[in-house]
Amino acid sequence: MRKVTSACLVLLLSLNVLADQVVMINGDRLTGKLIKQDAEIVILETEVAGEVRLRRALIEKIIPSAVAEKTTEPVKTEAAPEAKAVTAPVEPKAAAKAPVAVRSSTDPAESSFLRYWSGTIDAGFSLTSGNSRTRTFTGGLRGVRETEKNKLTLYANGLQVRNTSSGRHVTTAQSVWSGIRYDINLGKKWFAYSAGDFEYNKPQRLDLRAVFGAGAGYKWIRNDRTNFSVTMGTTHNYENFSNGLVRNSGEASFGEELRHTINPRVRVNQRFVFYPNLSRIGQFRALFDGSIQTDFNSWLGMHLTIGNRYNSQPILQTKKNDFLLSTGLRVSFGKNRKK
Repeated sequence: MRKVTSACLVLLLSLNVLADQVVMINGDRLTGKLIKQDAEIVILETEVAGEVRLRRALIEKIIPSAVAEKTTEPVKTEAAPEAKAVTAPVEPKAAAKAPVAVRSSTDPAESSFLRYWSGTIDAGFSLTSGNSRTRTFTGGLRGVRETEKNKLTLYANGLQVRNTSSGRHVTTAQSVWSGIRYDINLGKKWFAYSAGDFEYNKPQRLDLRAVFGAGAGYKWIRNDRTNFSVTMGTTHNYENFSNGLVRNSGEASFGEELRHTINPRVRVNQRFVFYPNLSRIGQFRALFDGSIQTDFNSWLGMHLTIGNRYNSQPILQTKKNDFLLSTGLRVSFGKNRKK
């Protein structure tokens, strides 16, 4: 009888050794046959309770039996040198974390050129009739594509004034100002930029002024209501006049730009740049653009725009200064729309 009892005890111990063991974080141990495991659930078949489903986050380690058994899903383990047992590395805290979405530099949404645009479209028109007739048209466009890394700005403004008197049609003002600038952030405050500005002015006999430049800037103020930055750089100025005169010169540039929200319906934009001539000392140019916008609703508003171009050395019989004042409707698009 004693021999039979000893044999049964040895058999039970051997079965326990050959069984898989699951050690819980609280110290409990479960013994049975490992049926399946994944990142969240471990299924263990026990003699007493049958199949038991255990949360992977509550398991400290899994020790498989010394004899490998085939399961519906192989258990990836490594044998320890001394005990010939495997401890599957489990990180309960990491398993409980939800995946975090991070925008990479190759995110298709950011790499798409048509996304992240905002801006305004202006239109103004006035007409008089009687002994003399005048017709004035002003138009403007400003678009900005800004991401965390860079900013692209496009702008264009046009003006035409025609006067009809005694059957004669005279264009008293006709000009187009346009430009493009690309900024790349070098940090939270500093950025580098490259720009191109183009101008046509018929009364000033200017067929084309093309200014290409580059430099650095500093974002002095940047918050929800106010953005103020300063820039400094160098430019090359090409001028072609209708009388055949062509001028090329190097210039320095010092500028500032302000965007400010007075209240939820009123916004102000302003830019000033000063160009001292490096090729002809003593000469200089300056430009100023500013506008105030009042919103009627989320996309439509009214604007008052001021533009000024000053040239200290114009060609003969033309004035140094050109001033523009216009008002009209303004359509906003993109994130510039009032939410």
